[in-house]
Amino acid sequence: MMMGMGRLFLMGSLVVLTGATACTRQGEAEAPREAAAKAGPGSASAAVGLQGTVKFKEDGGRERFSLKPKEDGAKLVDADDREIARLKWKGAALKVSGPDDVALGYVVGSAGGALTVRDGEQQQVLFTLARQGAGWRLNDMKGQLLYSMWPEDEGARIQDGAGAEVGRVKIREGKVSLRDAEGRTQLSTKSLLDAEAVACLAFEAMDLPLRVALLFHLQAPRSTEPSSP
Repeated sequence: MMMGMGRLFLMGSLVVLTGATACTRQGEAEAPREAAAKAGPGSASAAVGLQGTVKFKEDGGRERFSLKPKEDGAKLVDADDREIARLKWKGAALKVSGPDDVALGYVVGSAGGALTVRDGEQQQVLFTLARQGAGWRLNDMKGQLLYSMWPEDEGARIQDGAGAEVGRVKIREGKVSLRDAEGRTQLSTKSLLDAEAVACLAFEAMDLPLRVALLFHLQAPRSTEPSSP
């Protein structure tokens, strides 16, 4: 009788231990998922694409411009909602045009991941944004280095061709901000954007519509999946 009770007690203890171990493993497995769910804007888990209208504001809170997603691209407008430029997909190329629909340039991706910025007639390559290690480099039409950028903690860093710091992108408390070399905020948004995409706004050798086109191409690349019938 005593041996039977001992066996029952031993079996009950094993069941409890097994259940506790399973709960511990389940908790350990759920921890990374919870951390990923809490990842902020610009992180590796950030959503690709534009999650609605993206408003960029100056340091004082005044709206500077907005990017409004469209079915075939996006529209860039100023603080008074006046159109600055249109971004429209033309096959694999992103056409950048003014309010009068005259082409200002095209952003075209390549198989190697580089982006070329071409003129309105697509006769010349004006700029090339290509991967360099973990970051990117922007060259002009002659191959001269203009800017380089790479990811870092809480955002990204931008340098000019001579290696001088131009600015940084910081992601903190649900806000993505572009700051100059002295740390002053130039632009900020509360939209979910990748830090490297926002860094393109620091490429002041390019006109604003082309900088925004690079941002858009990196943030919301054209889907390569076949469309539904």
